[in-house]
Amino acid sequence: MISVDPAVLGAAISFITLLALIGGGFFWLGKLDNRVSQVEQGIKRVDSRIEQVDQKIDKLAEDIHEDMRSLRGELLEEMRRGNQQLLIALANHGHDEGGQPVFRVPVNSE
Repeated sequence: MISVDPAVLGAAISFITLLALIGGGFFWLGKLDNRVSQVEQGIKRVDSRIEQVDQKIDKLAEDIHEDMRSLRGELLEEMRRGNQQLLIALANHGHDEGGQPVFRVPVNSE
C-alpha cells in the first residue's frame, strides 16, 4: 500500500485547485475580453448610425429654414399686395346719403 503524507496530499490538492481556479479565471477573462470587443463594435456601429442621422437632421433643418425664408417672402409680398388693394379701395370710395361706403373702382380680387 502506498502511504502519502496528509500534508503533501493537502498541498497537492491545493495546488491542483489553484491551477483550476487560475485556468478558469483565464477562461472567463478571455470570454470577458471577447464580450468587450463585441460591445465596442456595437458602439462603433451605433456611433456611425448617429452620425448618419445627425447629417440627415442637419439637411432637413437646412431645407426647412430655406422653405421658411421662401414662404416668408411670399407672405410679405401677399401682405404688400393686400395693403396696396386696401389703399386703392380707400382712395377710390365715397359715401352715399345713408353714410354707406360706395367704391367707384372695383378692387382686383383673386
